[in-house]
Amino acid sequence: MKNFKKTQLIKTSKLVLIAITMVFVSCSNNEDDDMIKEQSITAANFESYTSYSDNGYTNIQFGDVINNSFTPIIKVENYNDAYNYSIVIKGDYLENEYKVALTFDKIDEYGETILKFDKAEFDAVPDTYQAYVLEEDSNTEVIINNAPNQGERTYYVYDADNSEYLYDIFFKTSSTNYTIPNNINLSNTFYLGYLNSVNFSTGLNLKLFVYDAALNTLGSTDVSSFGGTNSINGSSLSFITESGDYIFQIVGTPKVVGGEYSARKSTYKTMSVNIN
Repeated sequence: MKNFKKTQLIKTSKLVLIAITMVFVSCSNNEDDDMIKEQSITAANFESYTSYSDNGYTNIQFGDVINNSFTPIIKVENYNDAYNYSIVIKGDYLENEYKVALTFDKIDEYGETILKFDKAEFDAVPDTYQAYVLEEDSNTEVIINNAPNQGERTYYVYDADNSEYLYDIFFKTSSTNYTIPNNINLSNTFYLGYLNSVNFSTGLNLKLFVYDAALNTLGSTDVSSFGGTNSINGSSLSFITESGDYIFQIVGTPKVVGGEYSARKSTYKTMSVNIN
């Protein structure tokens, strides 16, 4: 009733109505609070991955891709079998979120709880994603860590079964050196590799699009693709007039309109650009 002390005198009928409303809201809030239970889960990690290399991160692909050794299971600590759980993936660039139910799989030989999910239930647009376990009953999100044998390596999740997915791209120092460069120089040719996957680029014209930090399109240029590497002549990006960080994406459009191939997009990647 504290709010009443700060208001001017009003008609009794209105005062009673306000009082009833406040009691109702207060009761509703208490009921909501009672529904949020104590957090149980404390940690989670993937148990497998699709691939990794010297490009600096682990690849986890949800989908039917070549030699995909990823198994859709997650090890969790302090699992509560009375609670409900989901896996949530959050996009790094587009900030979309997708959620799929997690169900109990087994207790492994170390006494740890393993949960599983159906990766085919995801339909996530091309982007890189980070993954979380949502403990529904406590409304708690715990980030899913990389597989233990990957150490401190960052991982990216992709939905390779999405109808628009082309492939994941990463910058390379040269056509044969998979180390990520510190920056690219527009006075030279630079290289983008892509993950082993179904060759969706067949039948598509490929262009490299460049965006600013707000994902506004700055321009595009044709891509020369061969043997798992996309090469780009830096001078073709003359629309970049200042050194700095930019976002890159490869977009494929059908060579034949109405043919068997559909438009597809790669993931996004950020890279520092030197215009000198």
